[in-house]
Amino acid sequence: MIAISTMWNALKQSDGAVIIDELKDLGFDTIELSRHLTLEQLEHFKPHLKETKPCSIHNFCPMLPNVRQADAENDLIHLSSLETDERKEAIKWTKRTMELAVDLEIPIVVLHLGKVDTYDRSYLMYDFYEYGEREFEAFSKKVNEAMDWRERKQAKHQDAVMFSLDELNELALRMDLYLAIENRPRYYQMPDFDEVGLFLEKFSGSNMRYWHDLGHAMLQERVGLCWADRWLEAYNDDLIGVNLHDLKDLEEYHPPGFGDLEFEEILSQLPSDVLKVLEVKHGEPDELAEARELCQSIASKEE
Repeated sequence: MIAISTMWNALKQSDGAVIIDELKDLGFDTIELSRHLTLEQLEHFKPHLKETKPCSIHNFCPMLPNVRQADAENDLIHLSSLETDERKEAIKWTKRTMELAVDLEIPIVVLHLGKVDTYDRSYLMYDFYEYGEREFEAFSKKVNEAMDWRERKQAKHQDAVMFSLDELNELALRMDLYLAIENRPRYYQMPDFDEVGLFLEKFSGSNMRYWHDLGHAMLQERVGLCWADRWLEAYNDDLIGVNLHDLKDLEEYHPPGFGDLEFEEILSQLPSDVLKVLEVKHGEPDELAEARELCQSIASKEE
């Protein structure tokens, strides 16, 4: 089964019922609720969710108050924050997402953990890639410098995430929800490759799982941070779901088959029983329908 995220049309349609109808017309019976949804759109959803079941939801959904819908995908408050008030606010709104999940019978809450408060030097890595200089020594030097800065700051943020997850995991156990830690695209965001293992080990035996965004993993590989295959090899046993989207160089969220990734090879690495969700921002309706058929045909070969 291939599901789809409301990322694709949440900003195009104000009526939640129309959002669902458009996704159903493309052949999707299961949806993921993205962080772009307003309270009003969610209220429109509710009468239609018996036929179109939501499979997962991202924090923060519904959107944070006083945030433009176009900015909702950005992390504005963080479970990793060293500011106590901000971290408590992030916990509060994540709990609200969890309560919505219980209300709508959604089994998985996908978590954005936040970031390490360090200099953002991503633009240097992106520039080197764009200019075709990825293989040169200067590229590796800039990557290492950026990671060194991150490592100097990350320990306190890891502790902050642990405190946040401890409170959220306790609630998730009572609610019978899975919490899924998502890998992120930028080097300063959390978790990085090692932090996934750190957090999963800390909460081993609980409802904590790993959520793999393959576009984020491939983006990290392209800018020299981490080989994309490593995430799945290391955390396959804890994998509960995958977001699927294609890349065009460093641009994310294209329909699978309409970028430059090899999806047959990628999907062959995924367990057949793992939830697979198209998370697409770009693309016309016929391209999304074609992407669904591509992913379904490849996945069926692996079963």
